[in-house]
Amino acid sequence: MESRILYTPRMRQRKKRISRRAVFAVLGLVLAGVVVGGVVYLLRYPAWQITEISLSGFERVAPADIETKIQEDLRGSRALVLPRSSYFLFDSAASEEKILKDFPRLESIQIRKEFPSKISVVAKEREFWAIYCAGESGRCGYSDRTGFVYEEAPVSTGSLILTVFRDTGAVEIPSQSLERALVEKFILFGELLKNETDEEVESFILSGGLDDEFRARVREGFLLYVKRDDDFVRVTKTLKIFLEKEIGEKKRSLEYVDLRFGNKIFYKSR
Repeated sequence: MESRILYTPRMRQRKKRISRRAVFAVLGLVLAGVVVGGVVYLLRYPAWQITEISLSGFERVAPADIETKIQEDLRGSRALVLPRSSYFLFDSAASEEKILKDFPRLESIQIRKEFPSKISVVAKEREFWAIYCAGESGRCGYSDRTGFVYEEAPVSTGSLILTVFRDTGAVEIPSQSLERALVEKFILFGELLKNETDEEVESFILSGGLDDEFRARVREGFLLYVKRDDDFVRVTKTLKIFLEKEIGEKKRSLEYVDLRFGNKIFYKSR
């Protein structure tokens, strides 16, 4: 007995539906391939590859060293076919982060892309403020006005360079070795002292366990004992009166002046 398969209208519709889906799928794949190929072509387009680097703001850091670092980030590819040198793929933020880590003398660096093939690099180097030394290791470093120690420094033996000594701990380079707020106090005290008494600070001295005070040695040779949170305006005015009325020409014989007790001043002569 011969068997026959009968095709109903529904089965014909399903066949048509399946055929259309297959066609759309193929077209979608082709379109996706075209889009991906177009994107790859544009990303590899020679005119849109970074070939020019402009650098400014460098003084002690060699611009050639910075350019070498950037060139390293421009080499190679992502996903084998996408060049890192493409204007659209170059990661300026990541490059900035690497440079700041490798060159602690730089306070900031800004890398801007300029279409179609250029980047400009603008740097700001740290402003030297003082030499910082700590502990008994004899190690010192250059510090900027934020208290960040960025480079090894020789021990300062003269009086022309401001020095900060801490008798405990060690000097880590690079690191935020001095609290920024404390450095701001040092700067303020030094400026007020100069304006009121014409004395200049040669060095600041910090002692372990005495976190509420500091000592300042002036170029005349004597020490000043000062509370960190005191009113420096009042303190320097009081010192001015003391030096003018009490000491006069005998300043060179002073060993220290203790300014930690308000309007009362204690001092010692050599």
